[in-house]
Amino acid sequence: MNNLDKDYWPSIFNLRFIGYILLILSFIDVANIFIPFQFTNPVWEFQMIGALVEHAPLPLIGSIFVFFGEINYRREVEIYLLNFISWAALLAGILFLLLLPLGINNTRRIDNQNWMQIANHSSQQITQMQQIKKVLSKATTNQDINQIIKSLNPQENTLELKNPQEMKSQVLSQIWQLEKNTSNQAQVVQSNTHKELIRNSIKWNLGALICSFAFIWIWRVTNWARSS
Repeated sequence: MNNLDKDYWPSIFNLRFIGYILLILSFIDVANIFIPFQFTNPVWEFQMIGALVEHAPLPLIGSIFVFFGEINYRREVEIYLLNFISWAALLAGILFLLLLPLGINNTRRIDNQNWMQIANHSSQQITQMQQIKKVLSKATTNQDINQIIKSLNPQENTLELKNPQEMKSQVLSQIWQLEKNTSNQAQVVQSNTHKELIRNSIKWNLGALICSFAFIWIWRVTNWARSS
């Protein structure tokens, strides 16, 4: 080494050392993402894609650091390690590319699942209201109306109603309004859930495409590590 090399060597060594540390931490992160395996579960797969994309900067930075300085000041055993890391970058790029159709398909599946869950929950609530409305509509005597209204709120010691028929009309009107509100609320929840899903889908699928390009680019520019 000349004097200039000696001046720069500590910085190069530190960068490479930090790079290897980052790659080790990345491996731990990826292992943690995949455990426990829940393949065929669209929600888990979708979140797995998001986690991989959001953790991708760590191995990308680590790779840049370990390849810094190219073949200069390398031991033979390190060249073999860099060869492996270079091919691993290509594999990572291909895997990120393959995540795109999986992410798009899971977006569709999760959207359908969300719609079914919200629709079923809303339908159950409306069905219960309709049953109460049906029973209350058939009640004609003041005694029956009193019993039904008391059963709707069993925790309170409701006194006998002074005007059961008027209360019956009020309760039926309230049930009709609750049905309308429940239906409207279900539509709002479905719209918000759909927008959030699409937002994450665009962010993570686009991120997967960018990560794929970045890892393949690292593989391409480190051909010196594979040919040494």
